[in-house]
Amino acid sequence: MGNNRSRVTPSRPLKIFDTQTRARYKNQQELVQLHVKLRQINFQQNEALSRLAFEKHDAKMKLHELRHESGQRQFFRKLNKRM
Repeated sequence: MGNNRSRVTPSRPLKIFDTQTRARYKNQQELVQLHVKLRQINFQQNEALSRLAFEKHDAKMKLHELRHESGQRQFFRKLNKRM
């Protein structure tokens, strides 16, 4: 018999005669499915957070550029008025 923690699935369904073993096998399968679903949800959550962080950073950079350009325009207006 193989390792209990092995991720290799049997090529054909196991013939389980004991009801306790059948229940344990079913619970393990359900646990694996729940872990997969949890991993998928975590991935989607991290992806959404990354996208939001990037959009926030992008908006801050654009705001910074606009403020800089506005400051430059005001500076040159003042400079032109003095001349």
